[in-house]
Amino acid sequence: MLKDHHKSIYNIPNPSIKKGSITKKLIVFIEETLLVFQKHFKGEVDTSEEVLNEHLGKTLNYLSKSLPFIFQQETIQKQNKGQNRKVDIGVFRHFAEIKPFFTIEAKRLTTSLPANREKEYVTGYNSTKPSGGIERFKHNVHGVDLTESALVAYVQKENSKHWFSKVNSWITELMVEEMKTLLNWNSNDLLINTCEFKDERLTKFVSLNEKIDSAKISLNHYFLNLN
Repeated sequence: MLKDHHKSIYNIPNPSIKKGSITKKLIVFIEETLLVFQKHFKGEVDTSEEVLNEHLGKTLNYLSKSLPFIFQQETIQKQNKGQNRKVDIGVFRHFAEIKPFFTIEAKRLTTSLPANREKEYVTGYNSTKPSGGIERFKHNVHGVDLTESALVAYVQKENSKHWFSKVNSWITELMVEEMKTLLNWNSNDLLINTCEFKDERLTKFVSLNEKIDSAKISLNHYFLNLN
């Protein structure tokens, strides 16, 4: 009896979502959820990335109960070569899916990080071991073979205008520096202001980044004000 019931519900497509529209629906849901998250966790200006990610994962899962999304923390991203990596949150349409159709990476933006981690939203200090947020997507170790994903910044010091300028200055440095790197940094990596800073709680920027294999990935950047 249980076996028959299992067969009847297995992988049934959701008729309410038209083909090709699920990512758009997801983006809307993420933006609405980040505002809820901001309301509940405003003031967490010293909390670690790991703890905030745990809270964010639980918030996304709780509010998506009636939607066809599964948010899995620490999702394995299989690599063609070398050790597999993990992205902070992978998004799946069904429990039997092997690969996420969207990924979310999160970073802190704060003046309290040590000098070797201050640019971590963009890049790490060791080019042979990518640890930066945008850097990992460009290396295709996050958002593996995807064309769209997201980065969430927990703004714990200063504000989104400050960090928007800072992040773009770090990217500009990579564009002009004569350094040995496998990545091609260019003006498309710069964050584009799509929000005009109208809402201090949550600001959104976009970029179209070139991966190491020359494929492109569109990144949605969300700066979440926890001040």
